[in-house]
Amino acid sequence: MSQRLNYYWRLVMTAFSFLSFGVFGVFLSLTLFPILHFIPAHDKQARNQLLVHKIFKYYVAMMRLLGVLSVSVSDKDKLQQSAGKLVIANHPSLIDVVLLIAHLPETSCIVKQSLWRNPCMSMIISAAGYIKNDAEPELVLKACGQSFNKGASLIIFPEGTRTTPGEQLKMQRGAANIALRCAVDFLPVTIKVTPTTLTKSEPWYAIPATKPHFSLVVGDPIHTKQLCLADTSDAKKARTITRHLQQHFYKELNCQ
Repeated sequence: MSQRLNYYWRLVMTAFSFLSFGVFGVFLSLTLFPILHFIPAHDKQARNQLLVHKIFKYYVAMMRLLGVLSVSVSDKDKLQQSAGKLVIANHPSLIDVVLLIAHLPETSCIVKQSLWRNPCMSMIISAAGYIKNDAEPELVLKACGQSFNKGASLIIFPEGTRTTPGEQLKMQRGAANIALRCAVDFLPVTIKVTPTTLTKSEPWYAIPATKPHFSLVVGDPIHTKQLCLADTSDAKKARTITRHLQQHFYKELNCQ
């Protein structure tokens, strides 16, 4: 009986969490962030990124308090030293970017086009200076370079979309091209979810029988130049880097 009650409690609290995210997002988009646009700051985007970090940090804390999920981070110090690095992660669930930003005080990220049209997030995304993934490649690279030059980290999911359960990771070369053109290193974060939830094939209300645990395993920095010393062309370097990244995540996800 207690297990059944726990299931329905988590179902209701999951619904509450999603509803509060949407309502609060619209509220901030109509009030706080438009006001902040007119308030002077040395770096408005950095200020707004820090604010989004704090909002997501409290949002994750709320979900943990309500019993919706639990979260652990293997090495918080490495995340705190992510400035100027390309933070890459696998993408098993809908809330991966929320969890990452909640642990990264100053970070940008590349955001898919649909979120720029989302009334809950569009103003927040714009104010934080996040980068559109459908822009011209040169514009994306320029925006990434500007973010790194300011000392911020940049989050990207090399798969480009959420992982389909049961299928192997399939990395695209976008992350490798950014690292090469911007001359930055990687900080890999492997996200493990047990049991799986909020996957590409599941609606939000298809919660698991037990509370899901999100484990963020922070790896050692991956030095871009060292991966492709033997390669001559940028295309070969990108392939080498992408292959290494895929092997790294495959190993981390399959280790016990």
